[in-house]
Parts: sequence; structure tokens; C-alpha cells
Amino acid sequence: MANKTAERILLTSLELFNQHGEASVTSVDIALELDISPGNLYYHFKGKEVIVLALFDMYRQQLKRLLAAPDHQFTLEEFFYFLYLLLDAIATFRFLYRNPADLMEKYPELARSFKALIQNMEDALLALLSQFQGSGSLTLAAQQLPLLAEQLGLVFSQAANYYLLKGQSVDSTTFSQKTLMVLLFLLKPHMDAGQAQLAELEHWIQAGQFGQPSGSDAE
Repeated sequence: MANKTAERILLTSLELFNQHGEASVTSVDIALELDISPGNLYYHFKGKEVIVLALFDMYRQQLKRLLAAPDHQFTLEEFFYFLYLLLDAIATFRFLYRNPADLMEKYPELARSFKALIQNMEDALLALLSQFQGSGSLTLAAQQLPLLAEQLGLVFSQAANYYLLKGQSVDSTTFSQKTLMVLLFLLKPHMDAGQAQLAELEHWIQAGQFGQPSGSDAE
């Protein structure tokens, strides 16, 4: 029962943080939403900081699995499915990207881990881009790849805030569609792919039916 309550606390906290932002939600708010006493919540998590760190650890574990080096050369479809999986994880834990600078200043322990995770993500993107560049699928010089990986990282980390500022939805599917279209736009000029393949990829994104590509091991 204790574990079930702790899980409910984390899932409810995640929902409230995503909806209102971490700074606007108190431990009492979480307890009221769950219809439990603040003391019961404190029994499981000794303050909101512990909840935030536990949620970040869930996010980090999810990304750790995704960022593991693939055991084969990705196809273009698999690469965009990989990007979708990253975006889906970000959308699920999007409160972390709402005001990340404030969050890291407030929770120094989170700051160290967050910076390392962002670097790991950028390194994984660079490794995949390097694979495409090496196979001739990406028409960029090797020295330009770090800038492209950083540009993709910027989109990943800022897209949710941008859509919120525009008053647009950031639910998982809509967020993934919008951001994948931006990433495709950024990458298309540098991709050595046929028009039919690009059109199929764009249709897949616009349809919002993010099934795993046939034969993919992206997860």
C-alpha cells in the first residue's frame, strides 16, 4: 500500500507540475488533490524537493534507455522515431523545461544532473548525425555536425516554452507533431533523401500516428 501511495503522489505531482508549473504547486496542493493529509504525504516524501528529484530520476532513467548507443545504423525513419521518443519523454516531464534556469537555481542537486543529461542527449544526437554523415545520407562537413546537434538540442529544450508563450497546446501528440516538423525543416536541406521518402516522413509526422517503424530497434 505504501508503494501505491508513493506512486500516486508522484503521478499526481507530475500532472500538477505540468499543468501549473512546479513553482505554483505546494506540497499541500498535492495532498489536497490526492485527498490525503500533508503528514501522510510527508511520510512518503520529505518535502517537495524530494518529489521533484524523484520525478527527475524517472525522466533520467527513461532517457538513459533511449540514449544508449544503437547496435546498428539507423534508417531515416528510425532516426525520426528516435526523435519522437525523446520528445515524448520531454512532453511527459515538461515541467522540467518550463523554467529550467529557475528550477536548477532552486534545486542545486538537480542542476548537476540536468546539465549532464542535456550533454548526454546532445552527444547521442551528434553520434547519430555522424553516422548519417559517414554514410553520405547527411550532406554536411564533419566539423559542422556539433553545431547541428546543438541546434537540435535547442529545439528540444525550448520548444515547449515557445508553444506555451504562443498559447498553443503542449499535450504529448501535438507537441511531438509540431516539434518534429520543425526538426524535419531544419534537417531537410542537409539530407540526401528522395522526395518520396521525405513526403512519406512528413505524412507520418502530420498523421500523428507514431508507431515504431518496421524492423526498428530504436527503443
